[in-house]
Amino acid sequence: MRKRATEAVSYVNSGPQAHRSVPWIWDGLVAFEAITLLSAPEKTGKTTLLSLLLDRRRLGGELLGRTVLPGRTILCSEENQRLWELRQPPLDFGQQLEFHCPVGLNPTRRSWRRYINHLLELGAGYFDLLVIDTVMHFLPAAQNNTKALRWALEELRVVAGLPVGVLLLHQTCAARSRSRARGPLSGFADILIDLQVPSGDRFCRRRHFHGVGRYPGTLQYAAAELNPEGTDYLLLSDDPKESAQPASLETVRALLSQSVEPLTRQEILLRWPAAEPPPHPGSLCRTLLRGCELGILIRSGEGTKAEAFRYHVAKR
Repeated sequence: MRKRATEAVSYVNSGPQAHRSVPWIWDGLVAFEAITLLSAPEKTGKTTLLSLLLDRRRLGGELLGRTVLPGRTILCSEENQRLWELRQPPLDFGQQLEFHCPVGLNPTRRSWRRYINHLLELGAGYFDLLVIDTVMHFLPAAQNNTKALRWALEELRVVAGLPVGVLLLHQTCAARSRSRARGPLSGFADILIDLQVPSGDRFCRRRHFHGVGRYPGTLQYAAAELNPEGTDYLLLSDDPKESAQPASLETVRALLSQSVEPLTRQEILLRWPAAEPPPHPGSLCRTLLRGCELGILIRSGEGTKAEAFRYHVAKR
């Protein structure tokens, strides 16, 4: 079964167009053969966003101003099917959504392997998106057990090779930094999306989306507000002070690749290409942090006034 998945990857990547464009399922957020990690504190809208995505997957459409392809989704959710049915109407998931979860209440390595094998037996072409909500509810490993966690995640990489897209929803603690809350998950995922509520107003319908990933065209930043009906996110033109211009990880990587020595954040800003609007310093900080989380960048230094953090491109 694992061999068949590997052969599928080889076939898909063998054509002359393989590296010219990214095969997005949800433009800028979810792609074939890629793992996306969507992180947010509890009760801030992860499931609402997922519900809107599943609605668009029925016939295709747009979400956050980005194209969503139609297709069949396998959903592994800690919420029961009755709760999902109650979200229809106003949404409509159609016949393209199926529920498949590991057997048993306490996940083990054996049950997780059986679940992965079940997905592989469904085969390439039966579904093109796997969603796990929330990921730590089902993985047979504690978040601080790095070795066991990586084993479980690598099993998902096999499923992605069918090829399908994999979307993992992860609940973080609002009191912690995003990087610490995600732990090893962030280093494993190809695309990281953070969903945030504006500070001081937890009950508003406005949300901020910050993203970074290994693929060109990954969503960098969006501000949107859920409409009163709960059927769509309306894009907003955010405050220049808040959003400015999000820093491009691709630009940062190219800039650092041209430097003989590691650069500080201020040195990166001073060397920013004239053809691109300079990013807000806070946006650049987030991009550098996520580049390190993805293993694309390496940080050195103490992060003090006497010895600022310096960044360079990781060797592969």
